[in-house]
Amino acid sequence: MPAKAQDSGGTTAIANPVATSTGSVSNQAVQINQGSYSQQGFGGGHICNSATMVFTPFYLGNDVYQLEAPYTRNANFGAQVSLSVPLDFEMVNLCKQLAKRKLEKERLDYELVRLIKCTEVMKSGFTFAPGSPFATICGDVVPIAAAPKTSPASPASSATVSPQR
Repeated sequence: MPAKAQDSGGTTAIANPVATSTGSVSNQAVQINQGSYSQQGFGGGHICNSATMVFTPFYLGNDVYQLEAPYTRNANFGAQVSLSVPLDFEMVNLCKQLAKRKLEKERLDYELVRLIKCTEVMKSGFTFAPGSPFATICGDVVPIAAAPKTSPASPASSATVSPQR
């Protein structure tokens, strides 16, 4: 029962507080996980990290339908840019040098195997047809003519002969 206050004039006051709130709240958050450095792989576990710049756009929106209020659409958009740089550039350069050497070795291995296989095919009496798209594979493999044999110089002819007196 509410408290009553009375005074000598017969006035009565009753405390009856009322608070009402209506509306809606949309609480949104954005979490952007950048991940790791960019990686370039050269096979066999050879992976080099490098600097990475990431541009991440985002859009957040929601629609609010209320019985007593008009339809509301909220839209938030933006972007985040981040730059990740390895601190040990000597290690990055070493990784790049190793990758170059590995690629050079693989190229050499390819060319030597190509030479060996083309030679085997040619020795067996076969080759690609001149108009074939594969004719250029062995096109630069050329047999070396046997060098003319010369007799070795005799020790007497190569030695300096001193005149006799």
